[in-house]
Amino acid sequence: MPDNGRVPTPADDARTSVARWLADPGSAEIRAAAGAALAAAPRDPLAAAAALRRDRPGLPAELASAALEQADLHALARERYGLDASALLLSRDGLEQATRPALARHRADLIRASGATQVVDLTGGLGFDTAALLSAGLDVTVVERDPATAVLLAHNCPGACVITGDATDPLVLDELLRDLAPADVLFADPARRDPDAARGHDLRARPERDPARWSPPWPVIEALPHPRVAAKVAPSFQPPGGWHAEWASVQRSLVECAVFSWPVFAPARRAVVWSDGSPTIIDADDGPTPATASELGRWLLEPDPAVARAGALPAVLRAWPGLAPVDARSSWLTGGTPAIGAPLRGYAVIATLDGSATAQRRQLDRLGVSGLTVKSRDVPTAPRTILRELGRPEGADHVLVVTRHAGRTVRVLCEPTASRAG
Repeated sequence: MPDNGRVPTPADDARTSVARWLADPGSAEIRAAAGAALAAAPRDPLAAAAALRRDRPGLPAELASAALEQADLHALARERYGLDASALLLSRDGLEQATRPALARHRADLIRASGATQVVDLTGGLGFDTAALLSAGLDVTVVERDPATAVLLAHNCPGACVITGDATDPLVLDELLRDLAPADVLFADPARRDPDAARGHDLRARPERDPARWSPPWPVIEALPHPRVAAKVAPSFQPPGGWHAEWASVQRSLVECAVFSWPVFAPARRAVVWSDGSPTIIDADDGPTPATASELGRWLLEPDPAVARAGALPAVLRAWPGLAPVDARSSWLTGGTPAIGAPLRGYAVIATLDGSATAQRRQLDRLGVSGLTVKSRDVPTAPRTILRELGRPEGADHVLVVTRHAGRTVRVLCEPTASRAG
């Protein structure tokens, strides 16, 4: 199949040559030496580079740099995702976009259970999703438009058929669809970061929030001529009618949304809450939301963001009788029991702060409160502004929940102690 990606440049040729060198078994020993050099000087990359040059004096500078970058990216994968990627070849932009392995396996199992035997992965990247699909027992054809990334992908996923090309090209897509049965699946993970845009302080590319500017754009994915299309999208994405969606959080951080053009699970929306490596699934339904609380209970409960995004809060409230929304405009629940579990985090209520900012500061003084963590997403005031008003530094001693109750803004001082659940 021809390469239908962008026209290669001299820089592309150099990147591809370096990628091929990295994928060659002969480079493994040098990559190991680079890892040892970086481990000996983790905070001093110049010292690590000098150590590698002393160990491998004839190694060209660009290959030494590539080997050191692999070692650095493996360390980053361990730090950011808890992933042992020592056997993989990585790129910085690819790692930013990569799916967490547990989530990729979960999605691959869903696709396998739906009756698929083949998957065409239209946006290969480094192959994290492809590897999960292969592990689920599926035959995988994977397309990657960037030649250098395709080399890394082929190394990471030796069981897949890797094609270098643009999967959105009509001729390429026709060939990909030729042997795909109706029960098989097209999968896409559109790039949502522009590698050429300005980067933040953490050197990560800025996210692209407009689905029409993803690569490939969402309208292209939605129009794919196959009955079964699955995609990994941003958690803020609003799926169109007829698509099923599953929002995933990891350790209470909303990380992605998976969408399916066919009913791969029974409800149209659900949340998957990952905590300590295991998932809890909460199905959304059309059940009524209980009435708001007339008064605050002894506990405030913070729903997991995946639950809130999936609209699964009524199901959670039915699973924990006695809880009620704090207010129609609040994201918090309240009740007389902590109800601590995967979809909820409990905070013991200490007091409601009343009066002026000066009066509230005195109240905090009497209660012996030094540091505060402010949670104020239900109101337009930033946490930093509230901390200044109260004369308190940010800290983990207590939590101040700023939300709505009975039609007005309230500030509720809480203790974030799971130990008080009993």
